Amino acid sequence: MNARRLGAMAGAIAMIVGLFAGCGSSSDASGTSTSDGSGDGKSSTYSTDGAKESIRIASGSENKEVDDAIKQAATAANVSVTVDYMGSLDIMDALRNKGHHAGQDYDAVWPASSMWISMGDTHHIVKDQVSTSTTPVVFGVKKSKAKELGWVKSDGSTKSVGTKDIMAAVRAKKLSFAMTSATQSNSGASAYMAFLTALNGGDGALTKADLNDAALQSSVKTLLSGVNHSSGSSDWLKDMLVNDPDASDSMVNYESLVIQANKELTAKNTEPLLAIYPSDGISVSDSPLAYVDRGQNKEQAFKRFRKAITSKDSKKLFERAGRRTGLGGTLTYAKDSQVKDSFRKEWGIDTDASVLKTITMPSAEVIEQALDAYQTGLRKPAYTLWVVDYSGSMSGQGKSGVVSGLQAALDTDQARASHIEPGDGDVNVFIPFNGDASVAQTAHGKRTAELLAAGENQPAIGSTDIYNALEVALRNLPSDRDDYTVAIALLTDGQSETGKLEEFKQRYESEGKGVPIFSIMFGDADSNQLNDLATLSNGKVFDGRNGDLSGIFREVKGYN
Repeated sequence: MNARRLGAMAGAIAMIVGLFAGCGSSSDASGTSTSDGSGDGKSSTYSTDGAKESIRIASGSENKEVDDAIKQAATAANVSVTVDYMGSLDIMDALRNKGHHAGQDYDAVWPASSMWISMGDTHHIVKDQVSTSTTPVVFGVKKSKAKELGWVKSDGSTKSVGTKDIMAAVRAKKLSFAMTSATQSNSGASAYMAFLTALNGGDGALTKADLNDAALQSSVKTLLSGVNHSSGSSDWLKDMLVNDPDASDSMVNYESLVIQANKELTAKNTEPLLAIYPSDGISVSDSPLAYVDRGQNKEQAFKRFRKAITSKDSKKLFERAGRRTGLGGTLTYAKDSQVKDSFRKEWGIDTDASVLKTITMPSAEVIEQALDAYQTGLRKPAYTLWVVDYSGSMSGQGKSGVVSGLQAALDTDQARASHIEPGDGDVNVFIPFNGDASVAQTAHGKRTAELLAAGENQPAIGSTDIYNALEVALRNLPSDRDDYTVAIALLTDGQSETGKLEEFKQRYESEGKGVPIFSIMFGDADSNQLNDLATLSNGKVFDGRNGDLSGIFREVKGYN
Protein backbone atom coordinates (compact mmCIF):
# COMPACT_ATOMS: atom_id res chain seq x y z
CA MET A 1 0.00 0.00 0.00
CA ASN A 2 1.60 3.29 -1.03
CA ALA A 3 1.96 6.21 1.33
CA ARG A 4 -0.35 8.48 -0.66
CA ARG A 5 -3.26 6.07 -0.39
CA LEU A 6 -2.72 5.55 3.34
CA GLY A 7 -2.47 9.29 3.87
CA ALA A 8 -5.79 9.81 2.13
CA MET A 9 -7.42 6.99 4.04
CA ALA A 10 -5.97 8.08 7.38
CA GLY A 11 -7.00 11.66 6.77
CA ALA A 12 -10.54 10.46 6.25
CA ILE A 13 -10.36 8.41 9.44
CA ALA A 14 -9.29 11.48 11.36
CA MET A 15 -12.51 13.22 10.38
CA ILE A 16 -14.49 10.43 12.00
CA VAL A 17 -14.78 10.59 15.75
CA GLY A 18 -14.00 7.32 17.47
CA LEU A 19 -12.19 4.16 18.03
CA PHE A 20 -14.03 1.13 19.31
CA ALA A 21 -15.05 -1.52 21.83
CA GLY A 22 -17.64 -1.73 24.57
CA CYS A 23 -19.61 -3.95 26.86
CA GLY A 24 -22.28 -6.45 25.96
CA SER A 25 -25.92 -5.97 26.84
CA SER A 26 -29.04 -8.09 26.67
CA SER A 27 -30.37 -9.20 23.31
CA ASP A 28 -33.40 -11.01 22.00
CA ALA A 29 -31.36 -12.80 19.35
CA SER A 30 -31.78 -16.55 19.31
CA GLY A 31 -28.28 -17.24 18.02
CA THR A 32 -25.79 -19.18 20.11
CA SER A 33 -22.18 -18.31 20.86
CA THR A 34 -19.59 -20.99 21.42
CA SER A 35 -15.92 -20.76 22.35
CA ASP A 36 -13.12 -22.62 20.63
CA GLY A 37 -12.56 -24.46 23.88
CA SER A 38 -9.08 -23.11 24.54
CA GLY A 39 -10.23 -21.01 27.46
CA ASP A 40 -8.25 -18.00 26.24
CA GLY A 41 -11.14 -16.12 24.62
CA LYS A 42 -9.43 -16.05 21.23
CA SER A 43 -12.36 -17.33 19.19
CA SER A 44 -16.16 -17.35 19.29
CA THR A 45 -18.71 -18.80 16.88
CA TYR A 46 -22.21 -17.38 16.45
CA SER A 47 -24.65 -19.64 14.65
CA THR A 48 -28.34 -20.39 14.27
CA ASP A 49 -30.19 -23.56 13.41
CA GLY A 50 -30.34 -24.03 9.67
CA ALA A 51 -27.53 -21.60 8.76
CA LYS A 52 -25.93 -23.08 5.63
CA GLU A 53 -23.29 -20.40 5.02
CA SER A 54 -20.39 -19.35 7.20
CA ILE A 55 -17.74 -16.66 7.35
CA ARG A 56 -14.61 -16.28 9.48
CA ILE A 57 -13.51 -12.83 10.69
CA ALA A 58 -10.11 -11.64 11.93
CA SER A 59 -11.14 -9.14 14.60
CA GLY A 60 -9.67 -6.81 17.19
CA SER A 61 -10.06 -8.01 20.79
CA GLU A 62 -12.31 -5.06 21.63
CA ASN A 63 -15.16 -6.59 19.66
CA LYS A 64 -15.62 -9.10 22.46
CA GLU A 65 -17.52 -6.29 24.16
CA VAL A 66 -20.22 -6.19 21.45
CA ASP A 67 -20.99 -9.87 21.64
CA ASP A 68 -24.76 -9.29 21.66
CA ALA A 69 -24.67 -7.22 18.48
CA ILE A 70 -22.64 -9.89 16.67
CA LYS A 71 -24.98 -12.61 17.86
CA GLN A 72 -28.05 -10.68 16.75
CA ALA A 73 -26.55 -9.88 13.35
CA ALA A 74 -25.52 -13.50 12.72
CA THR A 75 -29.08 -14.59 13.50
CA ALA A 76 -30.66 -11.91 11.31
CA ALA A 77 -28.32 -12.75 8.41
CA ASN A 78 -28.76 -16.52 8.89
CA VAL A 79 -24.99 -16.91 8.69
CA SER A 80 -22.66 -18.82 10.99
CA VAL A 81 -19.98 -16.33 12.04
CA THR A 82 -16.66 -17.28 13.64
CA VAL A 83 -14.69 -14.39 15.12
CA ASP A 84 -10.97 -14.83 15.90
CA TYR A 85 -9.61 -12.09 18.17
CA MET A 86 -6.09 -10.81 17.55
CA GLY A 87 -3.89 -7.72 17.53
CA SER A 88 -4.04 -4.99 14.91
CA LEU A 89 -0.66 -5.94 13.43
CA ASP A 90 -1.82 -9.56 13.12
CA ILE A 91 -4.82 -8.38 11.12
CA MET A 92 -2.56 -6.24 8.93
CA ASP A 93 -0.22 -9.20 8.41
CA ALA A 94 -3.16 -11.47 7.54
CA LEU A 95 -4.07 -9.10 4.72
CA ARG A 96 -0.48 -8.92 3.52
CA ASN A 97 -0.56 -12.74 3.46
CA LYS A 98 -3.67 -12.78 1.23
CA GLY A 99 -6.14 -13.32 4.08
CA HIS A 100 -4.15 -16.10 5.78
CA HIS A 101 -2.84 -15.99 9.36
CA ALA A 102 -1.67 -18.64 11.84
CA GLY A 103 -3.18 -21.52 9.91
CA GLN A 104 -6.54 -19.87 9.21
CA ASP A 105 -8.05 -18.30 6.10
CA TYR A 106 -10.24 -15.24 6.69
CA ASP A 107 -13.27 -14.05 4.77
CA ALA A 108 -13.38 -10.66 6.51
CA VAL A 109 -11.38 -8.38 8.77
CA TRP A 110 -12.64 -6.13 11.57
CA PRO A 111 -9.79 -4.11 13.10
CA ALA A 112 -10.14 -1.00 15.24
CA SER A 113 -9.08 1.36 12.49
CA SER A 114 -9.02 1.57 8.70
CA MET A 115 -5.34 2.41 9.06
CA TRP A 116 -4.48 -1.28 9.44
CA ILE A 117 -6.52 -2.28 6.39
CA SER A 118 -4.88 0.46 4.33
CA MET A 119 -1.40 -0.64 5.34
CA GLY A 120 -2.16 -4.35 5.02
CA ASP A 121 -4.11 -4.57 1.76
CA THR A 122 -1.08 -4.74 -0.49
CA HIS A 123 -2.76 -7.36 -2.70
CA HIS A 124 -5.96 -5.29 -3.12
CA ILE A 125 -8.22 -8.07 -1.86
CA VAL A 126 -10.39 -5.94 0.46
CA LYS A 127 -13.82 -4.72 -0.63
CA ASP A 128 -17.26 -3.76 0.75
CA GLN A 129 -15.71 -1.90 3.70
CA VAL A 130 -18.04 -0.19 6.17
CA SER A 131 -17.63 1.56 9.51
CA THR A 132 -19.59 -0.17 12.27
CA SER A 133 -19.11 2.37 15.10
CA THR A 134 -16.72 4.96 16.50
CA THR A 135 -15.14 5.76 19.86
CA PRO A 136 -12.21 7.98 20.91
CA VAL A 137 -9.08 6.87 22.75
CA VAL A 138 -9.08 8.62 26.13
CA PHE A 139 -7.37 8.64 29.51
CA GLY A 140 -9.47 6.91 32.15
CA VAL A 141 -8.21 8.41 35.42
CA LYS A 142 -9.37 7.53 38.90
CA LYS A 143 -11.67 10.30 40.10
CA SER A 144 -9.67 10.82 43.28
CA LYS A 145 -6.45 11.15 41.25
CA ALA A 146 -8.07 13.59 38.80
CA LYS A 147 -9.18 15.75 41.74
CA GLU A 148 -5.70 15.56 43.27
CA LEU A 149 -4.25 16.78 39.96
CA GLY A 150 -6.71 19.68 39.82
CA TRP A 151 -8.48 18.38 36.73
CA VAL A 152 -11.98 18.51 38.25
CA LYS A 153 -14.04 21.69 38.70
CA SER A 154 -15.95 22.48 41.89
CA ASP A 155 -19.22 21.42 40.22
CA GLY A 156 -17.74 17.99 39.43
CA SER A 157 -17.22 18.59 35.71
CA THR A 158 -13.86 18.01 34.06
CA LYS A 159 -11.48 20.84 33.23
CA SER A 160 -9.76 21.13 29.86
CA VAL A 161 -6.67 18.92 30.10
CA GLY A 162 -3.97 18.86 27.41
CA THR A 163 -1.27 16.35 26.62
CA LYS A 164 1.32 18.70 28.12
CA ASP A 165 -0.67 18.75 31.39
CA ILE A 166 -0.56 14.96 31.45
CA MET A 167 3.18 14.99 30.69
CA ALA A 168 3.76 17.46 33.53
CA ALA A 169 1.94 15.16 35.97
CA VAL A 170 4.07 12.23 34.81
CA ARG A 171 7.28 14.25 35.11
CA ALA A 172 6.33 15.22 38.67
CA LYS A 173 5.69 11.50 39.39
CA LYS A 174 2.08 12.28 40.26
CA LEU A 175 0.55 10.09 37.54
CA SER A 176 1.16 6.65 36.06
CA PHE A 177 -0.94 4.85 33.50
CA ALA A 178 -1.45 1.51 31.81
CA MET A 179 -1.37 1.45 28.01
CA THR A 180 -1.24 -1.15 25.28
CA SER A 181 1.90 -1.44 23.17
CA ALA A 182 1.86 0.97 20.23
CA THR A 183 3.35 -1.76 18.02
CA GLN A 184 0.83 -4.44 19.00
CA SER A 185 -2.54 -2.77 19.61
CA ASN A 186 -4.52 -0.04 17.88
CA SER A 187 -5.41 1.80 21.09
CA GLY A 188 -1.71 2.10 21.97
CA ALA A 189 -0.73 3.08 18.42
CA SER A 190 -3.53 5.63 18.20
CA ALA A 191 -2.70 7.18 21.57
CA TYR A 192 1.00 7.31 20.69
CA MET A 193 0.33 9.05 17.36
CA ALA A 194 -1.89 11.55 19.19
CA PHE A 195 0.87 12.19 21.76
CA LEU A 196 3.39 12.86 19.00
CA THR A 197 1.05 15.13 17.08
CA ALA A 198 -0.12 17.13 20.10
CA LEU A 199 3.40 17.61 21.51
CA ASN A 200 4.54 18.69 18.04
CA GLY A 201 2.00 21.51 18.06
CA GLY A 202 -0.98 19.65 16.67
CA ASP A 203 -1.06 21.45 13.32
CA GLY A 204 -1.12 19.05 10.40
CA ALA A 205 0.18 15.52 9.97
CA LEU A 206 3.57 14.47 11.29
CA THR A 207 6.52 14.30 8.91
CA LYS A 208 9.82 12.43 8.94
CA ALA A 209 11.55 15.64 9.98
CA ASP A 210 9.21 15.97 12.95
CA LEU A 211 10.05 12.46 14.15
CA ASN A 212 13.75 13.26 14.01
CA ASP A 213 13.33 16.32 16.22
CA ALA A 214 15.24 15.72 19.47
CA ALA A 215 12.94 17.95 21.54
CA LEU A 216 9.83 16.06 20.40
CA GLN A 217 11.50 12.71 21.09
CA SER A 218 12.44 13.86 24.59
CA SER A 219 8.88 15.03 25.35
CA VAL A 220 7.27 11.80 24.15
CA LYS A 221 9.81 9.71 26.04
CA THR A 222 8.99 11.65 29.21
CA LEU A 223 5.27 11.07 28.72
CA LEU A 224 5.73 7.35 28.02
CA SER A 225 7.84 7.00 31.17
CA GLY A 226 4.51 7.16 32.99
CA VAL A 227 3.49 3.74 31.62
CA ASN A 228 3.58 1.22 34.47
CA HIS A 229 1.78 -1.67 32.75
CA SER A 230 1.89 -2.65 29.09
CA SER A 231 -0.27 -5.06 27.12
CA GLY A 232 -0.89 -6.46 23.67
CA SER A 233 -4.68 -6.24 24.08
CA SER A 234 -6.99 -3.33 24.92
CA ASP A 235 -9.61 -5.69 26.32
CA TRP A 236 -7.09 -7.44 28.59
CA LEU A 237 -5.81 -4.05 29.79
CA LYS A 238 -9.33 -3.16 30.89
CA ASP A 239 -9.70 -6.50 32.67
CA MET A 240 -6.36 -6.02 34.43
CA LEU A 241 -7.44 -2.69 35.91
CA VAL A 242 -10.86 -4.01 36.93
CA ASN A 243 -9.33 -7.09 38.58
CA ASP A 244 -6.79 -4.98 40.45
CA PRO A 245 -7.88 -1.32 40.69
CA ASP A 246 -4.71 -0.53 42.62
CA ALA A 247 -2.54 -1.60 39.68
CA SER A 248 -2.57 1.86 38.12
CA ASP A 249 -3.85 5.40 38.55
CA SER A 250 -5.30 5.36 35.06
CA MET A 251 -5.33 3.67 31.68
CA VAL A 252 -5.23 4.85 28.10
CA ASN A 253 -7.95 2.99 26.25
CA TYR A 254 -11.07 3.27 24.16
CA GLU A 255 -13.84 5.39 25.63
CA SER A 256 -16.10 2.36 25.36
CA LEU A 257 -13.72 0.23 27.43
CA VAL A 258 -13.53 2.96 30.06
CA ILE A 259 -17.33 2.78 30.16
CA GLN A 260 -17.22 -1.02 30.44
CA ALA A 261 -14.59 -0.82 33.18
CA ASN A 262 -16.72 1.67 35.11
CA LYS A 263 -19.77 -0.58 34.94
CA GLU A 264 -17.72 -3.43 36.39
CA LEU A 265 -15.98 -1.24 38.98
CA THR A 266 -19.28 0.28 40.10
CA ALA A 267 -20.79 -3.19 40.48
CA LYS A 268 -17.89 -3.99 42.83
CA ASN A 269 -18.46 -0.73 44.79
CA THR A 270 -15.03 0.42 43.59
CA GLU A 271 -14.03 3.91 42.53
CA PRO A 272 -14.76 4.49 38.82
CA LEU A 273 -12.57 6.21 36.24
CA LEU A 274 -13.05 9.72 34.89
CA ALA A 275 -12.72 10.06 31.11
CA ILE A 276 -10.19 12.71 30.09
CA TYR A 277 -10.22 13.85 26.45
CA PRO A 278 -6.85 15.56 25.71
CA SER A 279 -7.82 18.99 24.42
CA ASP A 280 -4.84 19.39 22.07
CA GLY A 281 -5.23 16.20 20.08
CA ILE A 282 -7.10 12.92 20.23
CA SER A 283 -6.87 9.89 17.99
CA VAL A 284 -9.84 8.22 16.35
CA SER A 285 -10.83 5.08 14.46
CA ASP A 286 -13.86 3.77 12.66
CA SER A 287 -14.05 0.05 13.53
CA PRO A 288 -14.24 -1.03 9.86
CA LEU A 289 -15.65 -4.36 8.74
CA ALA A 290 -14.45 -5.44 5.29
CA TYR A 291 -14.68 -8.45 2.97
CA VAL A 292 -11.50 -10.33 2.02
CA ASP A 293 -11.89 -11.58 -1.55
CA ARG A 294 -10.02 -14.89 -1.76
CA GLY A 295 -12.23 -16.30 -4.51
CA GLN A 296 -14.24 -18.38 -2.03
CA ASN A 297 -17.72 -17.05 -2.96
CA LYS A 298 -18.45 -15.83 0.56
CA GLU A 299 -19.35 -12.27 -0.48
CA GLN A 300 -23.14 -12.67 -0.36
CA ALA A 301 -23.02 -14.19 3.12
CA PHE A 302 -20.71 -11.36 4.18
CA LYS A 303 -23.02 -8.71 2.74
CA ARG A 304 -25.99 -10.11 4.66
CA PHE A 305 -23.97 -10.00 7.88
CA ARG A 306 -22.68 -6.50 7.08
CA LYS A 307 -26.23 -5.28 6.52
CA ALA A 308 -27.34 -6.82 9.82
CA ILE A 309 -24.40 -5.49 11.88
CA THR A 310 -25.08 -1.94 10.63
CA SER A 311 -28.87 -2.12 11.11
CA LYS A 312 -30.81 0.01 13.59
CA ASP A 313 -31.12 -2.93 15.97
CA SER A 314 -27.36 -3.49 15.99
CA LYS A 315 -26.57 0.22 16.31
CA LYS A 316 -28.66 0.39 19.45
CA LEU A 317 -26.72 -2.54 20.92
CA PHE A 318 -23.44 -0.88 19.96
CA GLU A 319 -24.42 2.31 21.77
CA ARG A 320 -25.61 0.41 24.82
CA ALA A 321 -22.12 -1.11 24.82
CA GLY A 322 -20.53 2.34 24.84
CA ARG A 323 -19.79 2.98 21.19
CA ARG A 324 -20.99 5.84 19.01
CA THR A 325 -22.88 5.22 15.76
CA GLY A 326 -24.05 8.69 14.69
CA LEU A 327 -22.39 11.02 12.20
CA GLY A 328 -19.33 12.82 13.51
CA GLY A 329 -19.23 10.80 16.71
CA THR A 330 -22.73 11.62 17.92
CA LEU A 331 -25.19 9.20 19.51
CA THR A 332 -28.07 7.86 17.45
CA TYR A 333 -30.01 6.58 20.47
CA ALA A 334 -29.10 9.13 23.12
CA LYS A 335 -32.58 8.92 24.67
CA ASP A 336 -32.45 5.15 25.19
CA SER A 337 -32.21 4.41 28.92
CA GLN A 338 -29.47 1.79 28.51
CA VAL A 339 -27.46 4.14 26.28
CA LYS A 340 -27.79 6.84 28.94
CA ASP A 341 -26.55 4.32 31.49
CA SER A 342 -23.36 3.90 29.43
CA PHE A 343 -22.62 7.52 28.57
CA ARG A 344 -22.75 8.92 32.11
CA LYS A 345 -21.71 12.50 32.81
CA GLU A 346 -20.47 11.57 36.27
CA TRP A 347 -17.86 9.38 34.53
CA GLY A 348 -16.68 12.37 32.52
CA ILE A 349 -18.21 10.96 29.33
CA ASP A 350 -18.81 13.86 26.95
CA THR A 351 -21.28 13.19 24.16
CA ASP A 352 -20.62 16.58 22.55
CA ALA A 353 -18.47 15.50 19.62
CA SER A 354 -17.22 19.06 19.12
CA VAL A 355 -14.93 18.74 22.16
CA LEU A 356 -12.84 16.13 20.35
CA LYS A 357 -9.92 17.69 18.51
CA THR A 358 -9.00 14.88 16.15
CA ILE A 359 -5.48 14.59 14.78
CA THR A 360 -4.61 14.08 11.13
CA MET A 361 -2.84 10.78 10.61
CA PRO A 362 0.39 10.84 8.58
CA SER A 363 1.47 8.66 5.66
CA ALA A 364 2.20 4.95 5.96
CA GLU A 365 5.94 5.59 5.78
CA VAL A 366 5.81 8.06 8.68
CA ILE A 367 3.61 5.73 10.76
CA GLU A 368 6.10 2.88 10.22
CA GLN A 369 8.97 5.17 11.24
CA ALA A 370 7.07 6.33 14.32
CA LEU A 371 6.37 2.74 15.40
CA ASP A 372 10.03 1.81 14.93
CA ALA A 373 11.07 4.79 17.05
CA TYR A 374 8.60 3.74 19.74
CA GLN A 375 9.83 0.16 19.90
CA THR A 376 13.57 0.85 19.79
CA GLY A 377 13.93 4.02 21.84
CA LEU A 378 10.92 6.04 22.99
CA ARG A 379 8.86 3.55 24.97
CA LYS A 380 9.61 2.76 28.59
CA PRO A 381 12.20 -0.04 28.79
CA ALA A 382 10.90 -3.55 29.47
CA TYR A 383 12.35 -5.93 32.06
CA THR A 384 11.29 -9.49 31.23
CA LEU A 385 12.23 -12.61 33.19
CA TRP A 386 11.96 -15.74 31.02
CA VAL A 387 11.32 -18.72 33.33
CA VAL A 388 11.56 -21.73 31.02
CA ASP A 389 10.98 -25.42 31.71
CA TYR A 390 13.94 -27.66 30.80
CA SER A 391 12.74 -30.80 32.60
CA GLY A 392 13.19 -34.21 30.96
CA SER A 393 9.78 -34.12 29.28
CA MET A 394 10.91 -31.05 27.29
CA SER A 395 13.58 -33.04 25.49
CA GLY A 396 13.20 -33.12 21.72
CA GLN A 397 10.38 -31.08 20.19
CA GLY A 398 9.67 -29.24 23.44
CA LYS A 399 13.18 -27.84 23.67
CA SER A 400 13.24 -27.09 19.94
CA GLY A 401 10.04 -25.11 20.35
CA VAL A 402 11.50 -23.15 23.25
CA VAL A 403 14.66 -22.32 21.30
CA SER A 404 12.73 -21.15 18.25
CA GLY A 405 10.30 -19.23 20.49
CA LEU A 406 13.09 -17.37 22.30
CA GLN A 407 14.66 -16.54 18.94
CA ALA A 408 11.37 -15.23 17.58
CA ALA A 409 10.97 -12.97 20.62
CA LEU A 410 14.56 -11.87 21.24
CA ASP A 411 16.64 -12.26 18.08
CA THR A 412 16.73 -8.68 16.80
CA ASP A 413 16.21 -9.53 13.12
CA GLN A 414 13.36 -11.99 13.74
CA ALA A 415 11.67 -9.83 16.37
CA ARG A 416 11.80 -6.75 14.15
CA ALA A 417 9.33 -8.36 11.74
CA SER A 418 6.75 -8.41 14.55
CA HIS A 419 7.73 -4.98 15.92
CA ILE A 420 8.89 -6.50 19.22
CA GLU A 421 12.66 -6.12 18.84
CA PRO A 422 14.56 -5.26 22.03
CA GLY A 423 15.17 -1.60 22.72
CA ASP A 424 18.45 -0.20 24.01
CA GLY A 425 17.18 -0.01 27.59
CA ASP A 426 15.47 -3.42 27.73
CA VAL A 427 16.62 -6.20 30.05
CA ASN A 428 15.88 -9.89 29.44
CA VAL A 429 16.73 -12.47 32.13
CA PHE A 430 16.85 -16.18 31.22
CA ILE A 431 16.03 -18.60 34.07
CA PRO A 432 15.91 -22.24 32.90
CA PHE A 433 14.57 -24.73 35.42
CA ASN A 434 13.80 -28.34 36.21
CA GLY A 435 13.90 -29.34 39.87
CA ASP A 436 16.34 -26.47 40.42
CA ALA A 437 16.73 -23.03 38.88
CA SER A 438 19.24 -20.20 38.55
CA VAL A 439 19.89 -17.27 36.24
CA ALA A 440 21.70 -18.58 33.17
CA GLN A 441 22.07 -15.30 31.28
CA THR A 442 21.02 -11.65 31.38
CA ALA A 443 20.83 -9.65 28.14
CA HIS A 444 20.90 -5.86 27.98
CA GLY A 445 19.43 -4.09 25.01
CA LYS A 446 19.95 -5.74 21.65
CA ARG A 447 22.82 -7.91 22.91
CA THR A 448 20.78 -11.12 23.13
CA ALA A 449 23.09 -13.59 21.34
CA GLU A 450 24.57 -15.09 24.52
CA LEU A 451 21.13 -15.51 26.08
CA LEU A 452 19.87 -17.30 22.96
CA ALA A 453 22.96 -19.52 22.96
CA ALA A 454 22.28 -20.40 26.61
CA GLY A 455 18.75 -21.36 25.67
CA GLU A 456 20.02 -23.66 22.93
CA ASN A 457 22.76 -25.26 25.03
CA GLN A 458 20.67 -25.89 28.15
CA PRO A 459 20.00 -29.66 28.57
CA ALA A 460 16.45 -30.89 29.18
CA ILE A 461 16.64 -33.28 32.14
CA GLY A 462 15.14 -33.87 35.57
CA SER A 463 11.86 -33.01 37.31
CA THR A 464 9.68 -29.86 37.37
CA ASP A 465 9.43 -27.26 40.14
CA ILE A 466 7.75 -24.10 38.87
CA TYR A 467 7.55 -22.37 42.24
CA ASN A 468 11.24 -22.62 43.04
CA ALA A 469 12.00 -21.12 39.61
CA LEU A 470 9.52 -18.29 40.15
CA GLU A 471 11.15 -17.51 43.50
CA VAL A 472 14.44 -17.13 41.62
CA ALA A 473 12.67 -14.71 39.30
CA LEU A 474 11.43 -12.66 42.27
CA ARG A 475 14.95 -12.45 43.64
CA ASN A 476 16.09 -11.01 40.31
CA LEU A 477 13.51 -8.27 39.89
CA PRO A 478 15.03 -4.83 39.18
CA SER A 479 15.89 -2.79 42.26
CA ASP A 480 13.84 0.14 40.94
CA ARG A 481 10.78 -1.27 39.22
CA ASP A 482 9.55 2.23 38.32
CA ASP A 483 12.29 2.37 35.66
CA TYR A 484 10.72 -0.47 33.66
CA THR A 485 7.56 -2.26 32.72
CA VAL A 486 8.21 -5.59 34.43
CA ALA A 487 6.81 -9.05 33.69
CA ILE A 488 7.59 -12.73 34.24
CA ALA A 489 7.12 -15.06 31.26
CA LEU A 490 6.76 -18.71 32.34
CA LEU A 491 6.74 -21.71 30.02
CA THR A 492 6.10 -25.26 31.21
CA ASP A 493 4.88 -28.51 29.73
CA GLY A 494 4.02 -30.38 32.91
CA GLN A 495 2.60 -30.44 36.40
CA SER A 496 4.82 -28.95 39.05
CA GLU A 497 5.78 -30.18 42.46
CA THR A 498 3.73 -28.05 44.84
CA GLY A 499 5.81 -28.17 48.01
CA LYS A 500 6.81 -24.53 47.70
CA LEU A 501 3.47 -23.19 46.45
CA GLU A 502 2.38 -21.41 49.63
CA GLU A 503 5.88 -20.14 50.29
CA PHE A 504 5.97 -18.67 46.78
CA LYS A 505 2.57 -17.00 47.18
CA GLN A 506 3.72 -15.33 50.39
CA ARG A 507 6.95 -14.21 48.77
CA TYR A 508 5.06 -12.87 45.76
CA GLU A 509 2.77 -10.77 47.96
CA SER A 510 5.75 -9.26 49.76
CA GLU A 511 8.29 -8.96 46.93
CA GLY A 512 6.57 -9.24 43.57
CA LYS A 513 3.06 -7.85 43.91
CA GLY A 514 2.06 -6.00 40.77
CA VAL A 515 4.33 -8.01 38.46
CA PRO A 516 2.17 -10.03 36.04
CA ILE A 517 3.03 -13.67 35.33
CA PHE A 518 2.32 -14.55 31.70
CA SER A 519 2.31 -18.34 31.43
CA ILE A 520 2.65 -20.39 28.25
CA MET A 521 0.86 -23.72 28.55
CA PHE A 522 2.53 -26.51 26.56
CA GLY A 523 2.30 -30.30 26.43
CA ASP A 524 0.65 -31.69 29.57
CA ALA A 525 0.93 -28.49 31.61
CA ASP A 526 -1.58 -28.18 34.45
CA SER A 527 -3.96 -25.38 33.45
CA ASN A 528 -5.24 -25.11 37.04
CA GLN A 529 -1.75 -24.33 38.33
CA LEU A 530 -1.16 -21.72 35.63
CA ASN A 531 -4.58 -20.11 36.01
CA ASP A 532 -3.92 -19.87 39.75
CA LEU A 533 -0.71 -17.95 39.01
CA ALA A 534 -2.57 -15.67 36.59
CA THR A 535 -5.18 -14.92 39.25
CA LEU A 536 -2.50 -14.29 41.87
CA SER A 537 -0.52 -11.90 39.67
CA ASN A 538 -3.26 -10.41 37.48
CA GLY A 539 -1.54 -12.09 34.55
CA LYS A 540 -2.65 -14.27 31.65
CA VAL A 541 -2.30 -17.84 30.35
CA PHE A 542 -1.38 -18.37 26.71
CA ASP A 543 -2.15 -21.70 25.05
CA GLY A 544 0.90 -23.08 23.23
CA ARG A 545 -0.40 -26.63 22.87
CA ASN A 546 -1.13 -26.25 19.15
CA GLY A 547 2.56 -26.21 18.36
CA ASP A 548 3.13 -22.60 17.24
CA LEU A 549 5.42 -21.73 20.14
CA SER A 550 7.23 -19.07 18.10
CA GLY A 551 3.96 -17.23 17.60
CA ILE A 552 3.06 -17.57 21.28
CA PHE A 553 6.46 -16.28 22.42
CA ARG A 554 6.03 -13.28 20.11
CA GLU A 555 2.56 -12.65 21.53
CA VAL A 556 3.81 -12.83 25.12
CA LYS A 557 6.64 -10.39 24.34
CA GLY A 558 4.05 -8.04 22.89
CA TYR A 559 2.56 -7.76 26.39
CA ASN A 560 5.80 -6.31 27.79
